[in-house]
Amino acid sequence: METIEPPNRCIHCGFSNLKRHDKRLRRVRDMNLFHKHLHLLIHVKRWRCQNCKEVFSEPLSSVPSGSHQTYRLQEHIFEQCRDTTISYVSRQLAMSYKTIERIYYKMAKNEIQDKQTSGVVGIDEIAVRKGHRYETVVTDIIKGNVHEMGADRDYQSALEILERLEDRGLKTLVMDMWWPFHKAAKQLYPDIPIVIDKYHVVQKVNHAFDQVRKAHNAQIKGLKKGRFALLKRPFRLTEKQLEEYHEESPEIAHAYYLKEWFYDLYEQSTYEEAEAFLNTWIEQAKMSPFSAFHEYTKTLDTWKIHIL
Repeated sequence: METIEPPNRCIHCGFSNLKRHDKRLRRVRDMNLFHKHLHLLIHVKRWRCQNCKEVFSEPLSSVPSGSHQTYRLQEHIFEQCRDTTISYVSRQLAMSYKTIERIYYKMAKNEIQDKQTSGVVGIDEIAVRKGHRYETVVTDIIKGNVHEMGADRDYQSALEILERLEDRGLKTLVMDMWWPFHKAAKQLYPDIPIVIDKYHVVQKVNHAFDQVRKAHNAQIKGLKKGRFALLKRPFRLTEKQLEEYHEESPEIAHAYYLKEWFYDLYEQSTYEEAEAFLNTWIEQAKMSPFSAFHEYTKTLDTWKIHIL
C-alpha cells in the first residue's frame, strides 16, 4: 500500500516546495480479520523541504504518526481495556503488555478533556495487571467520559484525584464499597451524597448465593456444570430446571429465591418503600441457615444509607 497524492506543505515550516527524499516499508497492525492477525505493509514516502531542509514522513490518515497500529485498532484496544484487564487484552491480541498499556493510557488521557461534569461522577478501580496493580479512574456517569486517572486505589490516591474535581459542580458520587474511596469522599465533600452502584450491591448477593451452592455441591448431580444456570434470573430458566433444583436440594432453592427476592429492591418506587423492603430482606436473610447471607447482611447494615 502507498499514498497517491504527495503532502501539500512542509509540516515544519509550511513551505510548499518539497522533494521526495526516500521511501521505506512500514509494517502496521490492523484489526483482526476472521480471527487472524492482519498487518498492512505500507510504503511510506519521506519528503525533504527545499526551504528548511527538514526531512519528514508523509502523514497517513489511518495510522497515527510514529505508531505501528491503526487508529481503529487502538480504539478497539482502549474499549477492550475499559471492560477487562490490560493483561487479558494483551493475551487475546498477542501483543506485548507494554504496548497495550501505552495505547490505553495515551487514549485515556485524550478522553480527559471535558472538565465540567454532569454532576454525577463515579470513582472506581481498574486492574492494569490482574491481581497485581490497580489504578483509580473517575468517570462521568451521565456523559460516559473519563475525567481523571491516578495510580493505585488507596486513600491518598483517591484524595488527590477527588481534590481535582472541586470546581466541577459535583452533585452525586457513585462508587463501590471500597472504604478508602468512601473515606476520601466524605473528607473532601461531606455534604455531597454517596451512592453505592447497583452492580456491586447485586454482585455481592450473587457471591453469597454461590458460596451456598459450593457448600451444597454434592447434593445435586452435575451441579458444578449448573453453576451458571443457577446464577441466571428465573425467567431465563425452564420450569423443569427450577423444579429439579427445588426437589434435589431445598437448601439451594431457598438460597436461590432469597437471592432473586433481593433484586426487587430496585423495583421499589419510593425511598420509604425501598427502606422497608431492605429491612425485611435483611431480617429474612439473618433467619436463614446460610452463613454467607449472614455476612452479607452485615455489609448491607454498614452501607444501607448509601445503597438506598
